[in-house]
Amino acid sequence: MPERRILLVGRRDSEILQFLEALTGSLPPHQTPDSHAGLTHTLTLKTQYYTSTIPIWIDEILSATEWSTAYSSSEAKEVRQVLGAIIYCFKHPGSEDISELKDDLAGLQKVVKACGYHWDGVCLAVTMPNRSVKSEGGKTVEEWEDLMMEFGFEFVDFEAKGRNDYGEPTGMERLKEALEANDWNAPLSLGLDDLDDDELDELAGEDPVDQDGNVRNGLKLEANEMEQEMFGLHQAILDEIGDDDDEDDEEIQVESLEAAMQRLQTVKDMVAELPDDKKRAFAAKAVAEVMKTL
Repeated sequence: MPERRILLVGRRDSEILQFLEALTGSLPPHQTPDSHAGLTHTLTLKTQYYTSTIPIWIDEILSATEWSTAYSSSEAKEVRQVLGAIIYCFKHPGSEDISELKDDLAGLQKVVKACGYHWDGVCLAVTMPNRSVKSEGGKTVEEWEDLMMEFGFEFVDFEAKGRNDYGEPTGMERLKEALEANDWNAPLSLGLDDLDDDELDELAGEDPVDQDGNVRNGLKLEANEMEQEMFGLHQAILDEIGDDDDEDDEEIQVESLEAAMQRLQTVKDMVAELPDDKKRAFAAKAVAEVMKTL
């Protein structure tokens, strides 16, 4: 199962379960009429390139400020690290007053920023039907798209069918297309974007290597040693595989190696984009995180 998850969130009256059933074809067990917070479900995506079952976390916004503060906090870092998509459901406003909607979007934007500037997940805002609202009048599709774009979200009309003027799919077809195009097996976020200067200095240290050539605390590593570290890790795991006669274990270890090397290569690419004074600490923390997965 992929490491990344979908966070599905909305107000209590957002018809989020109607959306979930349309997306997945089923509903999660143990529902309560009072709240959809805490529910979990799965979505199976099938394309010509892959088949994946994506876990879905479902939450409820009661207060945009409180919700966004909780999700953008340091305590929620591990949650943010596994997000591959954020889907926000909202019922079509019954008036021109969309202040609550904007509050929600601002809160969601805050959480996305807390994911870090390297986060590459999908952000979708889905408007659900509101039978108490007349179909005529209100914002046009283009106006909704512009509004959502201000907060970094793509607008999706739940009831839309067919294709737009540009020949692109709309509605749920477009939403599924966006999810299918996402990289659900991408390495998890390493959570380094929110480290302050003091934390970076602490990780970097004054003397990253002791007199025996060992990396102190497993964290202090010069950025220009990345390739050596990658080669050493590669060789160590290969040696371990060579000592193991179990073919199943060997296959698992090879897969583990490939995943680790992919992550280290990603780290190397990320380090290259950082200022010189940040590279060492970033590389140190990143390699330590990758080593924990082996």
